[in-house]
Amino acid sequence: MNTGPATRLSSDRVLRVVDDAKWDTHLASLEATDTYSCAAYHRASALLEPEGTRPVLLAFGDEGGDLALPLLLRPLPDGEGWDATSAYGYGGPIGHGSPDLNAFGAALNAWATEHGVVCTFLRLNPLLHNDWLVPPTAQVIDAGSTVGWDLSPGRDLRQRLQPARRGAVRRAERAGVTVSVTYRPSNLEHFRALYDATMQRQQATDFYFFPDTYWQALVSDDPLLVPLLIEARLGDRVIHALLCFVSDRWLHFHLGGGDELSREVNGSVACFVAAAEWGQARGLTCFHLGGGLGGSKTSSLYAFKQRFDPDSTPLKFQVAKLVHDRDRYRQLAGSDDIDGFFPAWRRPR
Repeated sequence: MNTGPATRLSSDRVLRVVDDAKWDTHLASLEATDTYSCAAYHRASALLEPEGTRPVLLAFGDEGGDLALPLLLRPLPDGEGWDATSAYGYGGPIGHGSPDLNAFGAALNAWATEHGVVCTFLRLNPLLHNDWLVPPTAQVIDAGSTVGWDLSPGRDLRQRLQPARRGAVRRAERAGVTVSVTYRPSNLEHFRALYDATMQRQQATDFYFFPDTYWQALVSDDPLLVPLLIEARLGDRVIHALLCFVSDRWLHFHLGGGDELSREVNGSVACFVAAAEWGQARGLTCFHLGGGLGGSKTSSLYAFKQRFDPDSTPLKFQVAKLVHDRDRYRQLAGSDDIDGFFPAWRRPR
């Protein structure tokens, strides 16, 4: 795709594509260097999408402020154009000051029309609270809640666990569970095997069985894509493991896996507590655990995560949908309806 020159609506309202080599520098100028916005993570996430998917960082500025929108552009099923989405996890716009959002929305539509981008789907970042930067023309939907474990200095993380969770930690320790934390692991082969076995046991869809290239991309030594591997062992056997990302402020839970023995001796609980204590000791302020299945606050997965910090306020998880070309969208989706899975042609089969 040739992204072309900046799309200009007036002398001071410009949408431009940031050069890949300047992606992270531009975000740093907006004081935004989180894992989920960096270039390396978008390159990795593009490997989970259809062949030909490419990352792009859009930048907008006016006299009121500046913002950036990282996206993945996916080729449409018929090969004629693109749809845009956030990278796997969380995304959305990042801003500084008070840019004119109406002008941003108009510039985004003009750029999308010029380059054949039919629609955009955003998974907003609950830690950034960035729904206010979404163009007014978008449909913003409250999709559920996520859990942010407060790692503030001096906070007794174990004492603030839900009482039964504190008991689970003690039982794991009595059973002989030990936990190691590896900063920037050189490879993820053993973790991948445990993760894949867990996905098979849970009958996960094909999407969650990631290709070799994705695992390799996560250990690329990029300064902003920093994996953290937490492993619980019973003797010499790894029974549970977490893969997290370390940013300048936050720790993000990304993936996890464990065997049946882990369930018996609370290996997963031991891993999460060890990760949180590691992050707190290094000055990180939040361990973002994510949400429940489908964003549901009533799911058992959400309840599992919330028990680590039951006093925390749930973080709002939102998604945003924008259609830039109504006629083309109707042709591909079969209707103008944007409710439910969006865009409709990406629904898992």
